[in-house]
Amino acid sequence: MKPGPAQQEQVELLAPIPRDQTAIRRVSCSRPIALALAEGIINKTTDVFDFGCGHGADIRYLRSRRIRVNGWDPHYQPKQKITPAQVVNLGYVLNVIESPSEREETLVRAFSLAQQVLIVAVRVESALVDADQFGDGVLTSRGTFQKIYGQTEFREYVETALQRRTHVAALGVVYVFKDEDAEAHYVASRAFTRRLEYRTDLIAEFKKSKLAVSYVALANRLGRLPLPAEFPKYSKLAEGFGSQERIERLALGLIDHTAFQGSRSQRREDILTYLAMLRFEHIKPPGISKLPASIQSDIKASWKTYSEALKEGEEFLFSIGKPEVVANVCSTCRIGKLLPSHLYVHRSAEHELPPLLRVLLFAGKEIVGELPYDLVKFAKDGRALSFLQYQNFEEDPHPALLRSVKVYLPKTTYSIREYLSSSNPPILHRKETFVLPNYPHFETFRKLTEQEECLGLLSSPDIGYRRPWEVLLVSRGVRIQNHKLFVERTVDES
Repeated sequence: MKPGPAQQEQVELLAPIPRDQTAIRRVSCSRPIALALAEGIINKTTDVFDFGCGHGADIRYLRSRRIRVNGWDPHYQPKQKITPAQVVNLGYVLNVIESPSEREETLVRAFSLAQQVLIVAVRVESALVDADQFGDGVLTSRGTFQKIYGQTEFREYVETALQRRTHVAALGVVYVFKDEDAEAHYVASRAFTRRLEYRTDLIAEFKKSKLAVSYVALANRLGRLPLPAEFPKYSKLAEGFGSQERIERLALGLIDHTAFQGSRSQRREDILTYLAMLRFEHIKPPGISKLPASIQSDIKASWKTYSEALKEGEEFLFSIGKPEVVANVCSTCRIGKLLPSHLYVHRSAEHELPPLLRVLLFAGKEIVGELPYDLVKFAKDGRALSFLQYQNFEEDPHPALLRSVKVYLPKTTYSIREYLSSSNPPILHRKETFVLPNYPHFETFRKLTEQEECLGLLSSPDIGYRRPWEVLLVSRGVRIQNHKLFVERTVDES
């Protein structure tokens, strides 16, 4: 019988576990480093230490971007000095340490080196084949150890070991801040998405980037912001500047300064959202003098004192716990598709959501981090939200659901449901209802819906799934291609 967790410290092997064999040779940077760059955790003003750097791919990548970085690894860089840094990366190290006590010591030591923030990444939610149970993990066919965490287990482990709250960047990636001002700054960068005052580094880099200049030039030619598929090097642009929403906002800063700054009411909403986010995470708000001058001005224009703004932010956060308040906000929201129990919104419209829904979205991402999705589905009672990823949302007239990640907010848990292998997955109709009118394909979506309504195709109750929808189209002699509807024969001819 394999030893259980209670016996794992007493396990003796005939040969030591080859931890060095778990190091991956990468051409580009690792996911936690890419996320930290996109979020501004790492930028040209910070210095970085990669604790357990493996073959050094992240070090080479960061140095190519002129970021000060050093690293150490017990197998590949044992002679390098272990030094403190503003940002310390502990990427996929904890997984390969078979001793729980050494694992925790490594985590604590890495945090002791971090002056501002520690990035921790582990493997989560992925079972290994050809692996034998060993201690609290498994031994692979190569003889290496892997501890596969659950997301909730991982977050609780880090918070317990370090006695600090974590911020989830993605599944298996968290940030642990040591510096309160840096933590408040990070939350602000997520709240002020419409304005980016907290990302002056990105604004400056975007203006100088040849790739970004090309993107803006294309936007000017099109008369709108390009879709990712319309810009051949979009993946490189995203690697440097983050999410599609952030790239669009940066581009707007060079195209339309009014759209970049937002209206006065939007600026007030952003401040309320920010203060509620801080309160939600139990983070002490920074003094008003530490905020960017433009935000200080907006606070003074909307409230008599900073204290009044803080009080309203706290009251606003408490309203999230009232189902009737959330339901009213969903019902009166001018964005998205409203159904009896849920509100569906495309991710491109998130920055225009009412403040309360933006805080709910923030709360959801604090549990699962950033992940691929097209729509966010808000429960009208405020107790849950889901991130829905579809197959070819842009190109497919009626895209099929690939994955649903449902977040249960009061319990801070989530569940994942996969549909890739389903022969009858849920599909979308009326795609224009999920997006804003200025969305590039809004008119294309709307015209298709209009055609389908004229033929009475959208009145059937079971068309929300692929198979009944395809049967209906065949029975009506209808074919849909490139968002255009063709009637190949009439019912009388059939």
